[in-house]
Amino acid sequence: MLPPSQPDPLVMREKHPTEHGEGRGRLSPQREALLQARIKDLSLRLAGTPLERHIAQLHAELEAKGISFKPQCYLSDEWGCPSGVPVIGLPFYLADPALLSIEADLGGDAETEAEILMYLRHEAGHAFNYAYRLYETDEWLRVFGDYSRPYRDDYKPQPFSRRYVLHISGWYAQKHPDEDFAETFAVWLTPGSDWRNRYQGWGALRKLQYVEDIVARLGRAPPVVELAEPDLTTEEMEGTVLDHYRQRELDEKVDLELRNAFDQSLEEIFEGPGEAPVRAETLVQAERQRLLSVVSQYSGVSRGVVRALLDHLAERTAAMGLTLHPDDSREAGLRLASLVTVLTMNYLYTDRFFEE
Repeated sequence: MLPPSQPDPLVMREKHPTEHGEGRGRLSPQREALLQARIKDLSLRLAGTPLERHIAQLHAELEAKGISFKPQCYLSDEWGCPSGVPVIGLPFYLADPALLSIEADLGGDAETEAEILMYLRHEAGHAFNYAYRLYETDEWLRVFGDYSRPYRDDYKPQPFSRRYVLHISGWYAQKHPDEDFAETFAVWLTPGSDWRNRYQGWGALRKLQYVEDIVARLGRAPPVVELAEPDLTTEEMEGTVLDHYRQRELDEKVDLELRNAFDQSLEEIFEGPGEAPVRAETLVQAERQRLLSVVSQYSGVSRGVVRALLDHLAERTAAMGLTLHPDDSREAGLRLASLVTVLTMNYLYTDRFFEE
């Protein structure tokens, strides 16, 4: 994902509506009502939304590349393509501007039009793979690996490896052979990607050439799998909009036992209690979303882990009463970013933030 625009480092973030009553008390009646509404009762549809145009563009790109298969799309709880089923689920909040605004506030950031198309091309890769059962062939196995390999969310990517294409942030092609194919397909499908020159000399070029060749063979053939049964649709989502975000927060939550491990580093970045006019926690909170997005993007470490680290640093900064001179906010922000990056990369390669 592209990093969000940088906020004013001395502006406190508004409380998450799932956190405290005082945070929700500031919500407008319209937003409060939407948060309390059951998703199935919102009658969300793809028709008439910008998503309809994006899907039409995806289908046009597939046609231009010689692919007659056009995957069915539906609204669900998240981006996805049910394993083995050639259909594409899109997050429900993309179908309504008010829900998209809530996603931007509660989810951290919302997809741009460019990102929506990136994800559609990625999911189309999964759908094409499943429609023709490519993952069952020896050729696919030789190029991408074993499809039946366990799917791990805590995969450890090798940043800047030339064996994989670069598309979705976090070195996503390295997560699993299925994701490797979907990412390769997305790069191949993207208009103007110039993949032959862009990946010249990379190991990933062989994978891109495989996609080119398999589409030449199967692009106009009828799919082997005709099943188009969605996984979870909005009509089946009994929970409220607020329930969705509470559950997502729980799913991404990571408990870390860091105690006071980084207190000395924080004391080197900020001033002591009463030594400057601004609470240092203010800067940590203001930088939180930007660091979460950028560090998880370039390290490949899960957002849950990076979020837990950032929340710990904010809590320790507040508990220690550290302060900050406004004129030093830029320097302090850079040093904080460096600390978070070093700690995250240490976690990537050692499974811990520090040695005892």
